[in-house]
Amino acid sequence: MKFTVTKDNLVAALRRVMNAVSPRSTLPALSNLLFEADGENLVITATDLEVCVSTHIPALIEAGGATTLPAKKFNQICSGLPVGDVTVDCSDDDMATITCRKVRYRIHGLPAEQYPKPENFSEDWSFALPARDLVHSLEKVAYARSDDDSRKQLSGVLLSIRSGMFTIAATDGRRLALVERVLDSDGKVDGDVILPNKAVVELVKNMNQEGDIKIRLSTANVAFETQDTSVMTKLVEGNYPNFRQVIPDSFARSVAIPRLPFADALNRVSMVVSENSSAVKLSFSAGQLVLSASSVEYGEASEPVDVSFEGENVEISFNPVFFSDPLKYLDCDQLIIQFNDELSPVQLSGDEGFLYILMPMRN
Repeated sequence: MKFTVTKDNLVAALRRVMNAVSPRSTLPALSNLLFEADGENLVITATDLEVCVSTHIPALIEAGGATTLPAKKFNQICSGLPVGDVTVDCSDDDMATITCRKVRYRIHGLPAEQYPKPENFSEDWSFALPARDLVHSLEKVAYARSDDDSRKQLSGVLLSIRSGMFTIAATDGRRLALVERVLDSDGKVDGDVILPNKAVVELVKNMNQEGDIKIRLSTANVAFETQDTSVMTKLVEGNYPNFRQVIPDSFARSVAIPRLPFADALNRVSMVVSENSSAVKLSFSAGQLVLSASSVEYGEASEPVDVSFEGENVEISFNPVFFSDPLKYLDCDQLIIQFNDELSPVQLSGDEGFLYILMPMRN
């Protein structure tokens, strides 16, 4: 096998696949990248047997073939090469010679036959949507998933289709984030799948680009494909809990708040919270919202934010991290906060199709 690619294209491709390399594996080949040269493209693949990422780049193929090379070392070498064309010439014993201008390396690889083959993918249904819409939706909900690996379903992110409505949701039992949109594609099939978090990370990292992404699903796997990259992952087994039962049917109060000034004030006030005093209080009164927090360790802080609020005064306390997480990913100018009282679930919205439910803390 012998191919030539530009250094910039090669490094960009390596960046797309490196996170999928298994950091600890008893199978030596999983520490390597699979290189397949054929026609006018070089395909690079990495997998940890749960998530598989493949990408292709244009290449001058002088001799087709396949091999595997050590991922970490090959990436290190390529990143340090001078700008120019990189030629990789692999012999029959999987010894690869890497040259770029005056630089020359020789590194040991492993036969491509030792690299684990992906499971046969039998597509049950598929649909497409803009890649950036998928990435932004995942960003808007993924922080709400559980970090407890013993709760497998909650540690993933739900993708659900019901009557043409596509829902992406995550919850850890204390908060819920979801984004919904109507699918334009025909032949829609109802169903739910749960993505493992590593797949979500790979999608956010690799798929934020122009154009559509095709989502192909089976009972055990899902593949996300753009023009140059695919991410295939095993699905989390089991059923996702009925998250809709925590969404209140109606609210007694609704407040519009400028998102960026509110986010900045929340960040400043929360600087004085501690592990023993981890709440920020939102005090609503006529025409004003005051954010405040205090702790024995650090002291206290408060800051007002002008809002349109009418009705009786009310105070609600929140974990500031839980409250600020969605604000980082929203685009809206005005954040809508809806609630009934100081102990009932609170709803945040603003971006089209976005919903966030959070339980207050007891004062």
